[in-house]
Amino acid sequence: MIVEAPERVSTKLVLVVDDDPVLLQALPEALQLRMDGVSIETCDSAGRALQRIAEVDYEAIVTDIKMPGTDGLTLLAQIRALRPDTPTLLITGHGEHDLAVQALRGGAYDFIQKPIDREYFVASLIRAMQARQYKRQLDEQQRTLEQHASDLEQTIRERTRELQFLADASRILTASLDSEATLRSIARLAVPRLADMCITSLAESDGQVRRVEVVHAEPSKEQRLRKLLERYPFNAIASEPTATVLRTGQSLLVPEISEEWIRGLGEHSEELSVARMLGSTSLIIVPLVARGRTLGVIAFLTAESNRQYTRDDLALAEELARRAALAIDNARLYEQERRIAETLQRSLLPQRLPLIPGLAAAARYLAASPEAVGGDWYDLFPLPRGTVGLVMGDVAGRGVRVAALMAELRSALRAYAVEGYSPAEVMQRLALLIEPGEMATLVYLIFDPATQTVRFTNAGHPPPLAVAPDGRASYLEGGAPPLGALRMPSYHEQSAQLWPGTTLLLYTDGLIEVRGASIDDGLARLHRAAASAPAEDLDELVDRVLGEVTRGRPGGDDVALLALRAEIPDPARFHVRLPAVPASLPMLRHSLRRWMEAAQTNDEDAYEILVACCEACSNVIEHAYGAADGDLEVRGQMTDQEVEMIVRDWGRWRPPRGLNRGRGLRLIEELMRHVTVTPRPDGTTVQMRRTRRQVTV
Repeated sequence: MIVEAPERVSTKLVLVVDDDPVLLQALPEALQLRMDGVSIETCDSAGRALQRIAEVDYEAIVTDIKMPGTDGLTLLAQIRALRPDTPTLLITGHGEHDLAVQALRGGAYDFIQKPIDREYFVASLIRAMQARQYKRQLDEQQRTLEQHASDLEQTIRERTRELQFLADASRILTASLDSEATLRSIARLAVPRLADMCITSLAESDGQVRRVEVVHAEPSKEQRLRKLLERYPFNAIASEPTATVLRTGQSLLVPEISEEWIRGLGEHSEELSVARMLGSTSLIIVPLVARGRTLGVIAFLTAESNRQYTRDDLALAEELARRAALAIDNARLYEQERRIAETLQRSLLPQRLPLIPGLAAAARYLAASPEAVGGDWYDLFPLPRGTVGLVMGDVAGRGVRVAALMAELRSALRAYAVEGYSPAEVMQRLALLIEPGEMATLVYLIFDPATQTVRFTNAGHPPPLAVAPDGRASYLEGGAPPLGALRMPSYHEQSAQLWPGTTLLLYTDGLIEVRGASIDDGLARLHRAAASAPAEDLDELVDRVLGEVTRGRPGGDDVALLALRAEIPDPARFHVRLPAVPASLPMLRHSLRRWMEAAQTNDEDAYEILVACCEACSNVIEHAYGAADGDLEVRGQMTDQEVEMIVRDWGRWRPPRGLNRGRGLRLIEELMRHVTVTPRPDGTTVQMRRTRRQVTV
């Protein structure tokens, strides 16, 4: 049965149903005398009563349990079907207790036994009406609670979606240190979850804005959006919304792109033209602000979805922009720091190894990642008395701080080495430079080509490898803790005698370390590669060793490799090429002595040849290049009877200055007997010859 909407009444209606006319008159009178604000209706038949109950929502119903033409319980069931919330009181006669109990079980509120106790009857009716009122209030509260619960559930769902959106954004923001790639990914994430269109832009140093990404929910319209934006480039001077947000650093929320808002922009607004062409309905523009600087903007637009942005949407967009701006600024700072560290590291790693007469050297540096600057470094430099310093180090960590410590260690090590400190003394002093929290491994060697001996101190670094000409290889064992590992470290010097022509290999742990394998495996792999790959050319040797050791494994760490070999002098020939600077003269003297010793030259001849060659080279250094850089070359040829030396440069000689100039050439002529100076446009050649004295036994 369909119940129509009940009539609305201002007073509380009570329906009394009974076929007894006396009772129909007495009950309303009793109720009206004892109850205020109550209107009584009466019905003398069940049929008319059911019709009225269907039309009117009574506060309570009073009916005789026995009505003509219907069973009492059936009537109760019909009333309950029409008005399940309306309390029903049943009037019963003597001997009808069982029927009354069934009625109560069937949903009756109370039963009144004849003869009727009017006080009890009125009290019971009042309780029934109060129960109805309480039920209404309870239902209303229940509906309110259900609505609140529904609203809360909706809010929780929306907040969960927002948090998930921001979590996805955070994963994107932390996945890359490329600011533009980050902005492109953010734009793709925002569509369609937050917008139908998203435009991300970055501010340039000249005040202009460069659009990084343009995304539309419909791929077919994305290209059109790009072309429209190309037609209307950013204007930083105009009062366009994007320019205003960029200039003020304040977000813009336009819930509805209305005619009034459009008129406020002006008919010549370029951004308005784009918005109209795209059918935009709502707009948010948020600045990308980090550390007090506006880096760019993100624009969110709706169109096809007809979504209208609210302040909640603005708050979400601003939170997204805040996170994105911080990630972009961090990426820029990281890139700036990386460039500084990279520049500093490049300045520390020799662009080319120094030319040291009688020595061959080669080096390689392989960066594990172009994004991060590691702490691997090496150095090679001549020392007094013809010795050579070799260094290989690895500072823990990455970045500018690591590069700065590398620079400090390199400069200090060179200074201490030139002052004549032993390897152990140098290491002891370097340990004082390490701050708490810093650590570095380092091996420093002093190699004497004349005696083929090496002195070294190792601070926690992988051991150098010595490879003899016949392929026999051995590690230079012995070491101490890394720099920074102990507060008061103690370092000791080790020494080793090498075979003539031995190659020294210094390297960093990146060459021998493989994730999941032991260091011993890496050392064995390097030993095999070096022993099986002897080569006259050191560049070929280091490339072959690198290829063998690193083949088939990922590059997880930077790799540095330095190789040095003392060439065995050829008694018949001599050749060096050095920078035309005073620092080259000591190296030249030591190299000439070794050659003349190998050729068994008479002591007087050796002295005079040495003085003549150094004087000729001094003239090149002083006169050939001026302030410019240049090289000099010394060649020698020796037979049993004669020695010939040639000194050449590629500069333009300046005329001698002063009255005492020119003595050097006269000295050379006295020492070498036959001297020819040949100037050319591309340089000058000095040829010197003399007869050899016999070596006295």
